[in-house]
Amino acid sequence: MTFALVWPVLLSLISHASFQYVQIQTIPPTVTLRENDLVVLCSITNPSQLTSLFFIQLLRNANVTFSTVVTVANEDKILWVDKTLHNRGATATGSISTFNTAQLRLTLNKDIVRCPDDFNMYKCKMSGLNSQSNVVEDETLPITVTYNIKPTVMEMPRVRISSESHDTPSRQFSKGTLIQITCEGQIGSDPSTMIGWCAQRANEMSFTKLPQTPITSAVSQSGCQYTRSSTITYSLTSQDTFTRFLCESGNTGSCGTGTAIQYVNITIVPETNTHGKDDSSDAGTIAGGVISGLIGLIIVFVVLRMRNNERI
Repeated sequence: MTFALVWPVLLSLISHASFQYVQIQTIPPTVTLRENDLVVLCSITNPSQLTSLFFIQLLRNANVTFSTVVTVANEDKILWVDKTLHNRGATATGSISTFNTAQLRLTLNKDIVRCPDDFNMYKCKMSGLNSQSNVVEDETLPITVTYNIKPTVMEMPRVRISSESHDTPSRQFSKGTLIQITCEGQIGSDPSTMIGWCAQRANEMSFTKLPQTPITSAVSQSGCQYTRSSTITYSLTSQDTFTRFLCESGNTGSCGTGTAIQYVNITIVPETNTHGKDDSSDAGTIAGGVISGLIGLIIVFVVLRMRNNERI
């Protein structure tokens, strides 16, 4: 008799554990802040195993525990529990009247998404009757919404002579001067990102990556955005008559494609051609002497000619 009572319960448990009834996904899988809407979708995965659907819920781990954000229930009514999120402009659509297309969709427009507040853990929950008319409840494992943030701010580069302890406003230096250029700015949501460096000399058509290994600072964080500084050391040569340096982050690998970028122009002091001036001066002196000598000879010739004529 005991076995007869327990067996239906066991069958019910087995039926409940055999199927996954609800799934969760984010669209897109990785959200780019200020470019993508944040969409969390709950949907039914085994509609053929259901004879009735009571509700689909979306829950969020805003603090320590999960709390319900919004529910779609009988007659496809949308029931908001998280009024704060709703008042910010979040929208929800859903339906449970047709099992094959039953779903609940939460949408946060890209302009209202907050980081890190909205990139928490989410999960979906459902309740209904299965094909054996047993009440079934199912919920997904929690997922964390992943995100990407592009850097947009890079401060103006700072320049100093390597042997000095302070920055200089000068952008013109003698050939052979060792200078340091420092950039500080946002690097995005990945703390391992480095600031890139490129340069373009006067006779070059495009920027090329600098071979120097920069000195980088530890990152600091503001919200979901990381910031760091980067310093390169560069020895000016005769080719740096006009060299344009750039520092950037958020780039695609090519110079000048960063979403946060700054430039600084460096020139060298023109060299004075002392040797050339001496040659020119010597040449002028020699030429003047030759001309003076010729004039003297002409004068002597003329005087002698005149004396001869007087004797005749």
